[in-house]
Amino acid sequence: MEVSLDAREVLEAACVILATGGAKSVGGGTLAESLGHTIEPPVPSLFTFHCRDARIEGLAGLAVADAEVSVPDTDLRRRGPVLITHGGLSGPAILTLSAWGARVLAGLGYRFTLALNLVPGRTREQVRSELRGQRTEHPRRRVSSGGPFAVPLRLWERLTAAAGIGPEVTWSHVSSEALEALVAACGETRLAIEGKSLNKEEFVTCGGVRREEIDFRTLASQRCPGLYVVGEALDVDGVTGGFNFQAAWTTGWLAGNAAADAVAAAAAVGPHDTVRERRHPDRAS
Repeated sequence: MEVSLDAREVLEAACVILATGGAKSVGGGTLAESLGHTIEPPVPSLFTFHCRDARIEGLAGLAVADAEVSVPDTDLRRRGPVLITHGGLSGPAILTLSAWGARVLAGLGYRFTLALNLVPGRTREQVRSELRGQRTEHPRRRVSSGGPFAVPLRLWERLTAAAGIGPEVTWSHVSSEALEALVAACGETRLAIEGKSLNKEEFVTCGGVRREEIDFRTLASQRCPGLYVVGEALDVDGVTGGFNFQAAWTTGWLAGNAAADAVAAAAAVGPHDTVRERRHPDRAS
């Protein structure tokens, strides 16, 4: 293979490893495409959501240990911790949702409705029953002082206010309409997402060289003999940054060893035959 550099220098190599990274890199996709590969369009993955809503405003740093997030009218749904930030929402549940839904959310222009379930694993009737139970168990307690679920107090206060329950209202005085509104707030608070973390702040890229065109035993290209493609140059991304680091290291290790073996095998054939094979890879020797 020949590699042309900007300084008009041309290098000859038996093997080349393409390790340019994802969409943030310049030229990786173009290089692979020029060598016969198909590129899955790159889109951001693992990003936070921008949201301005009175129910979460001023609660930056507050975390819900167990919640479920979903995008109505899609199959996107994830469960885990959710973190409220200065700009909106983050945390493992949000980041994994953005990874699994990278292309769907890109298609929506990163503007969509997010359903936040603060009581995952419970049916609406179970939530209603537990809230009604507070009337019997704590009739004189203020609703805003806490409920039966593991919802941080400051967020609980916002939910009760949004349900039309004043700060001094006790459980014994909650109307049926207000209780029903609180059931909905616990099980499906809907938030308007107005964007994502800014370009170049995403953790990884979804997209790259199509997987079907790569031999994953060695990371060798099935379109261009002597070429190996690794890391985020491939259409591979994980649900956390750690998985993406591991993918980069592992594919790099496999490709490096495979390329070294290929060079050693070519050298054993002899210089004349090595050049001939490189120039005519499809011709029988």
